[in-house]
This record gives sequence, C-alpha cells and structure tokens, in this order.
Amino acid sequence: MMKIAMLGSMGNINRLVIPQLVQAGHDVTVISTSDQRRAAIEAAGAHAAIGTMTDIDFLSETFTGKDVVYLMLSGSIGTDPFAGAIEQAQIWRQAIENAGVKNVVDLSSIGADADEVAGSLHAYNLIEGVLRSLDINIAFVRPTGFYANLFSNLTSIKQEHAIYANNAADLEQKWVAPADIAAVVYPLIAHTPAGITVHYAYSDTFSGADFVTALQQALNMPDLHWVQISDEQYEQGLLANGVPEKIAASLVQTSHYQRHPEQVYADLLAQQTPAGQVKLADFIRTYVDAFNGKGDHHAHTIAD
Repeated sequence: MMKIAMLGSMGNINRLVIPQLVQAGHDVTVISTSDQRRAAIEAAGAHAAIGTMTDIDFLSETFTGKDVVYLMLSGSIGTDPFAGAIEQAQIWRQAIENAGVKNVVDLSSIGADADEVAGSLHAYNLIEGVLRSLDINIAFVRPTGFYANLFSNLTSIKQEHAIYANNAADLEQKWVAPADIAAVVYPLIAHTPAGITVHYAYSDTFSGADFVTALQQALNMPDLHWVQISDEQYEQGLLANGVPEKIAASLVQTSHYQRHPEQVYADLLAQQTPAGQVKLADFIRTYVDAFNGKGDHHAHTIAD
C-alpha cells in the first residue's frame, strides 16, 4: 500500500484513476480548491485536502509522508502563461523538496519538448524544466490535443452548420480522450520508473475534414462545412471572448506549430507510442449527445 497525493480534484482523468488506485489498496489524498467536491472525493474512497496549488505550506503539508505525488495544472495560471507556469512549477518544486517526496508523475503536454515555437504549449516545457532540477523519479505524461476542445464548435455547428478554424481542413492531428490518458497515468503512479521518463498519450489521428464528414452523417447535417479563417480573425475572436492578450497570441502561435505535425509528433513517434482505445467514431457518439444537450460537455485547454 502506498500513500498518494493527487492534484486535479475529481476531473475527467482523476475520476477514472482514483477508483483504480483505491481498489488496488492505496491510500489516496485528492487536492481540490472546492469543499463542495469533498463528498465526491470521499465517495470514491479517497481523502479530501481542500486548498490551492499555489499555497506552498498547504502543499508541503499535504505531500509530506506520500510515496507518490501526481501534479497537473488545474485552473488559471494568470494572464502571462509563461511567467505563471514558471511560478507554479517553482511552488511545486519547493513543496516536493519540503515534503521529501521521491516519486512524481506530472501531467504535461505534447509540445513540452519544444521552445517558444510551440506557443501556449511552451508553458509545459518551462514546467518540466523546473521539475527536472529535482533529484527524484519523475514521469512526465504528454497527452496530445483533447477531444473535448472540439466542443468549442458546438455553437457554430448549431447556428451556422459551420466549423471555423485558422488551420486547414486537411491538417491531420492526434487527439486523446481522458480514458486513454488515465490508462497511461495509472501504471506510472502505481510504479513510477526510476529517473526522468517521458510518456505520451493519444487516441486517434484524423483531419478536420474527417471530423466534418463523420458529423455530417451522425447529425444528418449534409451541409456542415469547414471554414478556414485567418490568424488575425482567430486572434480577434479570442480577444472578443475575454482571452488575455498574451494568451491569445500564444494560442495563435500554437496553431502555427500544429501545422508541422512532423515536428509536433516527432518524439511521440520515435517512442513508437501506441494509440489508445477511444477512436473518432466513439467520440462522435459523445459529440452527438453534447449537440443534443445530454451530459456536461465543454471545451477546455487544461487536462482536467
């Protein structure tokens, strides 16, 4: 039996991993910012620790005595994604040192091996850089783009039968479901490898055109179409929706990075990472439910 502390509350990944760890006999403490989550955490067989990921004293106390700590960004890191990422990573590093933790699993991201060319994803490169200075066992998990991000198109699909994006419809990208991230995270928490290791997670590979074709059939919407907008239109749309200027600019840069999949997925392919179980056809069924108002489905950029 191990003692484990996990950031991420009862998010989409944790709600799959926590029951597995509890069933295996481990003592799990789940960190959440909301006391309203306490009942759900305890119902899963874990202990609730209510506090924030920016409180060094709280994290140090919660991490103390733990065999493994699972880290992930949950919530905002401010209007400057890079400064915020470094600050958060330094807090984690100090708390880990204070608590004497020897094993860490960190939910990072595809693109964490790149510099500023990766745009917003460069935040994860900065976080990994800070954590790599620790003399402990660290497993970095790098998921690809989340299927859930595609829920951001629901409104335009309903109202205009259109999907707007500043990348071309024929650009192929790799996507991942929470279940396939959880399938990578769980064994790393249960048995964290020695040293510093990197692990990728993805479910399927497809283009925007593939997504549109599948939805045309599933929604009986033959006129659904992909509209490529300019980078300037994309950025203005982000700003109009209240996205801070630096974050908007970094997201535009990320879309530029995504136009070079041979760079984005080079390390993932070099590691011969196997695809997960949740394919496009599976996600389309979930998407149809979301389109029809069934379930709580929303876009996010944090792997929660």
